[in-house]
This record gives sequence, C-alpha cells and structure tokens, in this order.
Amino acid sequence: MERNLKCCYGISSFAHGKDKHIFMMDFDNVSFWAIIEDLKRIQHFYNLSDLYIIKSTNGWNVLSFDKLNLKTIYEVGIDSILTDRDFVLYGYDRGYYVLRFDKDKKLEKILKSKYNVHEKSLAHKEFIEFFFDIVIEHDDLFDKNQKFDIIQYPSDKNGYHEVKKW
Repeated sequence: MERNLKCCYGISSFAHGKDKHIFMMDFDNVSFWAIIEDLKRIQHFYNLSDLYIIKSTNGWNVLSFDKLNLKTIYEVGIDSILTDRDFVLYGYDRGYYVLRFDKDKKLEKILKSKYNVHEKSLAHKEFIEFFFDIVIEHDDLFDKNQKFDIIQYPSDKNGYHEVKKW
C-alpha cells in the first residue's frame, strides 16, 4: 500500500573517528539570555571552543565543531538545566544526535571561546559556512575529513516534504 510520509533532513553529530561526535544541543521555549548564561558555564567547564547559536521556530540549536565522545555530549546535556531532555536522551540512545536544517534557521550568535583544545570537524564547519554564508576561521585542530551524514527522518516540523512510502 502506497502512502505519503512527511520527512525532514538534519545533520548528524557523527564526525570522522571512533566514537567522535560534534557537540550539539537543543533548547525549546527558553529565553536567549538564559541559554547564553547556561552555555557560558558549559563552555568553560568542558573547555568547548566557539558555540554557534541558531534560532529556530521553537527555540535554539547550539553546536560546536569540537569532536567529543557521545557520553561526554550526553553528560553536558544532563548537566544543563535548560536543554531539551528528549533531545539528549534520544540522541544518546540512538548513537548520534541530529539537528534539523531548513529555512527557519538563523545564525543568531557565535559565543566566542578562549578554549581551543579539542580536535574539530572540518565537514561540519564547511556545512555551516555554506548554509549561513559565513567564513569561519580555520586552525590546525580541524581534521581533514569533508564528509558527514545527512539524516532523513519522519516529522511534521518546518521544512518537511512528502516522500512516497510503500
């Protein structure tokens, strides 16, 4: 039986390397200034490099190009009092995190950091540069990999399109 399925696309946290993922978080229905304070604390405690804060329809997405293990990203999410707990738990259980990208996304702020200690994902950097039409400073901590995973998943959120499913 043929039917239509509403699907969205997002980028996966998976980065080149064994159990390596970029840092991603989701904040829904929380004020911008509240997440800034939470992110400053997290950035300092976990020595994260620049954080890219993205406005979406229902809140905020945050990412860093720092490559961490999945457990560390989960711990950061649990440590934050404001993150979407479902995002943290589902991503950890699934084995990777996903941020949806569509026309409702706007790069709101780059929370600069004094920390530059983790290896970083070149592929994710290049995607963000392309998507938001910006140039991000390149340093020696970026890996050489230019491939990342795009995830298709069922959803009614902004940017969905219908796919025939048999």
